[in-house]
Amino acid sequence: MMMSDNLFPTHKWNYVVIDTRFYTTMKKLILASLVALSTQFTLANSNNSIPTDPAFAKIEAMVKANNLSGAYQELDKLAKTGNPQAIYNLGYLTQTGQGTAKNEKKAIELYEQAAKKGYPVANYVLGKNHLTGTLGLKQDTNKAKQYLQKASSQGFHDATIDLAVVYFSENKADSDKKGLQLLEPLIKKGNNQAIHAKALYDISLGFKNKNEAPIQQGLKSIQDLAQKGYIPALMAVGNMFTNGNIVPQNLPEAKKIFSALAKENVPQAKESLAVVDKMIADQAKNPPKAAAKKS
Repeated sequence: MMMSDNLFPTHKWNYVVIDTRFYTTMKKLILASLVALSTQFTLANSNNSIPTDPAFAKIEAMVKANNLSGAYQELDKLAKTGNPQAIYNLGYLTQTGQGTAKNEKKAIELYEQAAKKGYPVANYVLGKNHLTGTLGLKQDTNKAKQYLQKASSQGFHDATIDLAVVYFSENKADSDKKGLQLLEPLIKKGNNQAIHAKALYDISLGFKNKNEAPIQQGLKSIQDLAQKGYIPALMAVGNMFTNGNIVPQNLPEAKKIFSALAKENVPQAKESLAVVDKMIADQAKNPPKAAAKKS
């Protein structure tokens, strides 16, 4: 989705000086903003160069027609031939209870089968769920990194970026170096997700070291991405304008951004818009007192 240029202000940002406790918050934001979705349906692949089996054309048509029961049955037939993509998608439908009974334990078993057969997305999903301790899995960062590394080595860019984010969250110089090395090739290729991850890293590093340069660099990158219509960057900008921790608070601009994203059914946009609306209403009830004039 491309947002219009006038949605996003083009003025130069001046960051707000805050105490170093915000560095810890930024680390959490980096992890949360990029490790958001734990699964995805992969009948057709998007930004990752994973070939799709032609046999999935019929299944894809069923999914588009909302015939999920029929899609499940066709996937089951393919899975029995050992097709890893079919096995993975069976796991997804089983996890979400679409076309079959919901069963998270069975879904994990199917993801593991697909992963053992070398399907990158399955490794990725297992890594993310080990990272967050979801779908009945125990939270285990080391296992998460192993799965993400496998998916990354298999060419799945989302895994490469999330692995870099995990390294950044460790708050160690050596881990930061590993994370940056993972992102660098993707940034050179213009990968928006990698650029966004690096921008958030730069901002957190600037606050940690009380250094303005990386903060301004990170904000510039996010601003550029937002003006291109990159949704995670737009969400980040909306949150910044809402909180006023990094840039001056600007609730009308935050409302404008979240309203546009909510119309596109972007996850969390409606909730964020509701928060902004409440803040605007509260401020209207209790307007800030004007500074007393000096005599």
